[in-house]
Amino acid sequence: MKVMDSELSKIVIGAVGAVLVNAAVAQSDGTNASSVNLEDYVRKVVNENPEVQASWRQLQVAMSDVDIARGGFRPQVDVLASSAYTDRNYGLDREYMGHTAQITLTQMLYDGFLTSSEVKRFKQAQVVRFFELMGEIEQKSLETALAYMDVQLFRELLKLAEENLITHVDVFKQIEESVEAGVGRRADLEQISGRLSLAESNVLTELSNLHDVTARFLRLVGEKPANNLQPVTLNSAYVDASVTDIQTLLTSAYGTNPQFNAAIYNIDAQRYAVDSAKSLYHPQVNLTASYGAQTRDQAALNNTITEASVGVNFSYNLYNGGSDRAAIRQALSQVDLAKDLRDKACIDMRQTVQIAFNDIINIAEQLPSLNAHRLSSDRVKSAYMDQFTIGERSLLDLLDSENEYYESSRAYLEAQYTLEKARVRLLAASGSLANTLGITKEGVPDVLDKAEEKITYDPNYVCPAVRTNFEDELNILKRDTDGDGIVDLWDDCADSTQGAMVDDFGCEAKEPEIVPEPESRAADFTLDNANIIESFNVNIEFASNSTEVLPKYENSLQDVIEALNNDPSSGVIIHGHASLDGDAAYNQRLSERRAKAVASLLMTKANIEARRITAVGYGESRPLVDEESDLANARNRRIEAAIIQLPSNE
Repeated sequence: MKVMDSELSKIVIGAVGAVLVNAAVAQSDGTNASSVNLEDYVRKVVNENPEVQASWRQLQVAMSDVDIARGGFRPQVDVLASSAYTDRNYGLDREYMGHTAQITLTQMLYDGFLTSSEVKRFKQAQVVRFFELMGEIEQKSLETALAYMDVQLFRELLKLAEENLITHVDVFKQIEESVEAGVGRRADLEQISGRLSLAESNVLTELSNLHDVTARFLRLVGEKPANNLQPVTLNSAYVDASVTDIQTLLTSAYGTNPQFNAAIYNIDAQRYAVDSAKSLYHPQVNLTASYGAQTRDQAALNNTITEASVGVNFSYNLYNGGSDRAAIRQALSQVDLAKDLRDKACIDMRQTVQIAFNDIINIAEQLPSLNAHRLSSDRVKSAYMDQFTIGERSLLDLLDSENEYYESSRAYLEAQYTLEKARVRLLAASGSLANTLGITKEGVPDVLDKAEEKITYDPNYVCPAVRTNFEDELNILKRDTDGDGIVDLWDDCADSTQGAMVDDFGCEAKEPEIVPEPESRAADFTLDNANIIESFNVNIEFASNSTEVLPKYENSLQDVIEALNNDPSSGVIIHGHASLDGDAAYNQRLSERRAKAVASLLMTKANIEARRITAVGYGESRPLVDEESDLANARNRRIEAAIIQLPSNE
């Protein structure tokens, strides 16, 4: 079995190494090592993304449509010329060359307002295309921002999963050494092996997620994200739900959301299309003028003749097979379709704003609780590790505390990014994201000034703002039936007297109790903020890569014990340090474990209260000698004890 366990450890450690190498490659394979911000990528997408470019081309086409339609107001000039050889068997001249030329000018006088309606329709249509372009810019800005933040999120989640895996590997090594030495249980080795496989699976999952969001980023931007991505900062009070309400947000969004405005102007454009269709029922009146010349007269004799004419032509269609009536019905249906699309755009926008607004409020309230859970799990993990080292906690307790810390850290990290994503979605739904980022597309004119008519719209007629968040009486976290300031969830006395002073559980308070201050702890201090009374070098040497304190060093803490016994109000910080050779991350963990081992020895040997003792590892961060040599490594590889003054609780 020892051989099998040894082989298992080699396989697991090898797999861990491969995973960490792949993770390093995945994170380092960026376009460059410089720090890049979100604005740089959004600007690139807005000016280069093919979907945005296609929308820009459609706007250019719509602007040309206006010029084409305006051509109907101007005269039309046609020139007709011919030169032909004729061979015939009658007449005086039976074989000859004949030449003709004619120029004709036609000016529309009346066409049932067809041309003017078409100009108005295309002018409104170009505004539709303009807002569609703005909507595409907002959408691509949103997608780029979400992809950017997802890359940041999954990079951090991958790092968190790697740290969790490294901790499991460290525990696996300790358990394996104990089992091989005959002092550990083989069931513990099986247990840590299973948890180690789960930790490795978590790393692979985060690697896969990071790959997917990187591929999405590449599709949008056209290049892979840089190694260093700056944090997203949206300096706009608009995304702060605490300074406004849903009614104000929706009212503002109705006026600035580009998709909604495109739908509104499209209705107006289709109404002008109805006028164009109705013009087919009107007569056509044109002014025509022409001048022509030909080298042969009407008898085909060689005699040049000319002819000029000017006049008004009138035409009126009496029957067109029902096509004109069908065209009007079609135009009216297009108006109805445009109204339906307006309603959909309004409802979709309202939903997006309401969900994003609610997410901002709720996640902002969740973050303190999630952070408290994360910090509490961290303290429990550290305490359980110390207690496991001295045999006061089981392996299962230790692994459960480690996994709880991992899950709580993951939940807190995801909530932070979800909050930023909700703010970005709120800005995009309002049509303000690109503007907030300071992004504009180059060369796009403001065609609103060229609109036939600027449209104002009251959304209360279609999709009025509706408050969708729950009232406090429906929220178990806020429900307070008797109005005493204590929510029902914690209220043991739901019928307390109105206005009476109540305790923390909603019952009418008697005399206020004096709650003693919690005892101060050494763990609340570091070397940087503690009042250090005295420092000691602890002369304990460790075997290579080991944290075991050999019995011959147990008396090395005598000076520290005497200092603590002489002053009961004092505490001690045991701090470990490493030499500058080797991997920095490994040295950091090793210094922490060695400091905790010495602290555990101090608790068991001298019966010092646990609150007066804390341990911290500084790794390579505080060397005595800033170089790598045998002498420097020996001096830097040390354990020190700092006697500190703990605040009095009196």
